[in-house]
Amino acid sequence: MELMAQDLIRIGLFNRDAAIIAAVEKGFLKQENIAVEINTVVDSPTLLRNLIKGNYDLILNNADNVIAWAEGQGEDPQKNDFVIFLGGSQGVDQKLVVTSAVNGYQDLKGKVLAADAVTTGYAVVAMAILKKNGLEWKRDYTVTSFGNTGARADAMSRGDAVGAMMSMPDEDIAKRGFKVLTEAKDHVKNYARGLGATRRDWANKNEELVVRFNRAMIRATDWLQDPRNKDDALQMLLAETKGNKARAATMYENTLSPTMGLTPRSRIDMAGIRTVIELREVAGLMKPGEFKAEKYVDERFYNKALATLK
Repeated sequence: MELMAQDLIRIGLFNRDAAIIAAVEKGFLKQENIAVEINTVVDSPTLLRNLIKGNYDLILNNADNVIAWAEGQGEDPQKNDFVIFLGGSQGVDQKLVVTSAVNGYQDLKGKVLAADAVTTGYAVVAMAILKKNGLEWKRDYTVTSFGNTGARADAMSRGDAVGAMMSMPDEDIAKRGFKVLTEAKDHVKNYARGLGATRRDWANKNEELVVRFNRAMIRATDWLQDPRNKDDALQMLLAETKGNKARAATMYENTLSPTMGLTPRSRIDMAGIRTVIELREVAGLMKPGEFKAEKYVDERFYNKALATLK
């Protein structure tokens, strides 16, 4: 049987997670005759603008960014017809990190929080947490965009901000002289991140290709979640982390975590998407009850992929 020509998919993301690494390195994408061009970015506006312009065919990103930019609530005001077609990971692996002078939520009054983007992503999680603790965005504190984790940490070190949501390791937090005020996992049960999303018109025009991509990613997730592949997976992640055994082991453990890891079979986490909308409502960025998770999801690509797996 003659194989079809290999199709190129241009992907935008922040960091390669274990699923996309396995899909590439273990040949699951090649099995579907797909080649990928992976583009890493350091901030969400760059990611979403490149998707809108057609520079990326799809992105792997948090549901919050997809929903916010779909509704014109991102850095750019126009609405975009985006669709989530593939699941990713669950839970929020972020901490609200603060400078040494902050001993409680009230110490954040009148201060600046650093964010990747002001009204999207983990900044929204921080806003929701602070609101539940009596602090209102704009009334009690401000949020300023500085960029990725390193840029936010630098802003705090300079004194331009006193806190930020981060996934920075504890030892790095300590080295900076910072501390953890709270962890998102103590406030947020479900959260959808690392999802596959794209422009709805591109997905519809390339339905068969999207189904094939889904199949490759489901196989990659199945492979990672099979304990028989642990040693092989650790070696793969060791190469990704440039020989850092501790980091590779942590990456593997996080990948399999029932609360923070990949969803089984890359299923779309509808509960996590609903949580994202609820957090935006709590933060005052969306009107309660006005937006439904189903608006941003089309499961037919995933379901077709699942039904045709051999």
